[in-house]
Amino acid sequence: MQNIQDNKQLSEVIFSWKCHDYIKYKKNTYWYLISFLILVAMVGWAIYTVNYLFAVFLVLFYLIVIMYEFKESEVIDCIITPDGIKHGKNFFFYKSIDNFFIIYRDYGIKNLYIDFKNPLRGRLVIDLEGLDAVKIREFLLQFLAEDLDREVEPISERLRRWLRI
Repeated sequence: MQNIQDNKQLSEVIFSWKCHDYIKYKKNTYWYLISFLILVAMVGWAIYTVNYLFAVFLVLFYLIVIMYEFKESEVIDCIITPDGIKHGKNFFFYKSIDNFFIIYRDYGIKNLYIDFKNPLRGRLVIDLEGLDAVKIREFLLQFLAEDLDREVEPISERLRRWLRI
């Protein structure tokens, strides 16, 4: 990962579009009520079992989720070049990327998933809504391996959507 100070890596833009930096799910009053009750129960259990660090962790996690609720998702630039992929302010060279896969479903999921060679980096998810995923796939195959074993979206993404976080 490298912050872009100049646009040397962007000299030849192949694909360019705007997308949100993260998906913000709608939450109703019941979501807040149920999540707060679960938090209170889990913190109570952590205190009962004398696991104070876990209780602090739970409260901090809940506060972060709530903070993201009041923060608007930014619209960022997504650019694919022959040198790498720009996502917001970050530029990822192909040599730092392990593989990619694209999941497209009729119920609204059309994402590019990028796995990095560094396992601590996590996975980058880029929304491809309104784009030709086949052309993006064909271009990326020139530089990256495609993980053909991935036919469904990762469980972490399904869990995020189900929990609306």
